[in-house]
Amino acid sequence: MKPIAHIHTDLPQKFGIPRNSFLAPHLQGRIVFEPEYALNSAVAGIDSFSHLWLLWRFENGEPGGGAADVVDDNARAGAAGKTAPATSPKPACWSPTVRPPRLGGAERVGVFATRSPFRPNPIGLTCVKLDRVEFTDAGPIIHVLGADLRDGTPIYDIKPYIPFADCHPDACGGWIEDAPWHELDVDFPEQLQAEVPAGKLAGLAEVLRQDPRRAGSKHEPTRVYHLAYADLDVAFTVDGDVLHVVCVS
Repeated sequence: MKPIAHIHTDLPQKFGIPRNSFLAPHLQGRIVFEPEYALNSAVAGIDSFSHLWLLWRFENGEPGGGAADVVDDNARAGAAGKTAPATSPKPACWSPTVRPPRLGGAERVGVFATRSPFRPNPIGLTCVKLDRVEFTDAGPIIHVLGADLRDGTPIYDIKPYIPFADCHPDACGGWIEDAPWHELDVDFPEQLQAEVPAGKLAGLAEVLRQDPRRAGSKHEPTRVYHLAYADLDVAFTVDGDVLHVVCVS
């Protein structure tokens, strides 16, 4: 397979990527097609749908870190990919059991019972909200919301979300239902909020509320973390259940 497009988002690094798209519904993304597929006719009718499925490639499917890094990073179940060559992908790094963030990074379950990026094939699946389709001289650009993907992620396919076929109100959430998601309270001073473009603020707040740190991180209230977001460096600390933004530059 080869990418038909790449998505551009406000998150250039793995750190801070939402673990599921619905957790950050205001995150913006732009899907730009490769020249071969940049045809207005290829997206005709797509604007009649409210949501889309994206099939894409994880960067975490490639070897790189040591075995300990692989095991620890399994907690990042929503980490996304980056631009990668379309030919000859390397063999996947994967583990038969992983430690999902939903369980605090402390308990293990089978990889196929999770959405961990460390799988035999580095394929991601995301449902996003269609914002609008922009037609340019270079081809269509699809603007979406709620994209839990890293900037530059290669997109393999785009399919419409069809409610009567894709929505199952009686579905069971498995072990996830016994581990409700916990968000942080965010202390974000107004003078620092003013440093963030207005259209980017809501998405940033959603990312911060999810706690960008590794699941199971030890309590270090004085440690300063840095999140790259929309060409900004957002520095913050975490004390208990409160995240404090200390600098935006």
